[in-house]
Amino acid sequence: MSYGNQPEQNPLGYPQQFYPPPQQKKSGGAGLWIGLAVVGGGLVVVVLACCGFIGYLAQPATASAAAKEPFSYADVPLPAFPERGEADNSQPGVVRHEISLGDEGGFYDPPGHGGYMSLLLPEGQHLPKSLPCILHTGAGTTLLHGVEMDGEGNPPEYMPYVKAGYAVLLYDMDGPSYGDDDMNEAFQAFKASRAGLVNARNAIELLIAKAPEVNPSQIYASGHSSAATHALLLAEHEPRLAGVIAYAPAVDLPKWFGPRLGVLRLLMPGVTDFVTQSSPSTHIARLKCPTLLFQAEDDTTCDIGETRIFADQLRAQGTAVTFIAVPTGGHYEAMVNEGLSAGVRWMQEHAK
Repeated sequence: MSYGNQPEQNPLGYPQQFYPPPQQKKSGGAGLWIGLAVVGGGLVVVVLACCGFIGYLAQPATASAAAKEPFSYADVPLPAFPERGEADNSQPGVVRHEISLGDEGGFYDPPGHGGYMSLLLPEGQHLPKSLPCILHTGAGTTLLHGVEMDGEGNPPEYMPYVKAGYAVLLYDMDGPSYGDDDMNEAFQAFKASRAGLVNARNAIELLIAKAPEVNPSQIYASGHSSAATHALLLAEHEPRLAGVIAYAPAVDLPKWFGPRLGVLRLLMPGVTDFVTQSSPSTHIARLKCPTLLFQAEDDTTCDIGETRIFADQLRAQGTAVTFIAVPTGGHYEAMVNEGLSAGVRWMQEHAK
């Protein structure tokens, strides 16, 4: 889910020949086995091997029963939280504090023991526990790697919240990827961070420890695209959240990845289980906090029909959900043009 122009069928940028044609059927491969069995021995071996590989890719990737369980990360220790950095007033109306967790680079042991956070506050004096706060991480990922918030492709979509009088805490997620060469290393780091949930947990703990202005009972999560998927997953795992705002999320990841999992499971060990376990649809029964879902009808990156189903399931289980659909704007512009203002209005209603 990048802000770029990658083809939707090939979001990781792999050469197209790695992807089996959509019409490829296992039965067709079996017929080819028989038809070419009368040819010379060497050719038969090659054909059988190729057809077996194609048949393997055509088989649906099946997750284990353990993938249906929620992530567990209580065993991952908290990092040492430093004092927040000196105030940066270079942006009008905004006070920014940079917070370094020590190491840099996006690959840490234990998970979450490095990277950066940024605390953004409205200008002025704030009483203790007077500010609701929004957790926010970067979009533009493939949902198989993390992100550094200051990286290219993460515009300041969080600024309207600060301008409206809320605190915002930005945080990195382990395992940023810079191309196909490091995709498996990035995946393993992101997987170890439990799809970034360790980083989000650390962000909440830092607010409690180092941000006296923030009301710990009014912490929300928001995000767009892959960050919206992460925000929903966080809301399903973190009962301390007061609400979640998701702009154009992918809510059913096994369905969103589809046949691509056939290739990915060859390249990334454990990816089938991970995609299922990190899918908001897997843990929807755990989503109890008020939820805002926003999406455009003409979004060609994430299926608004799946978001509607997700919203209906939330209503059926008694979760307070607001679902806003706009006719145009695609995957990104709709969020910029109409979604952010809707998110601020929703916050004004819920964070009182």
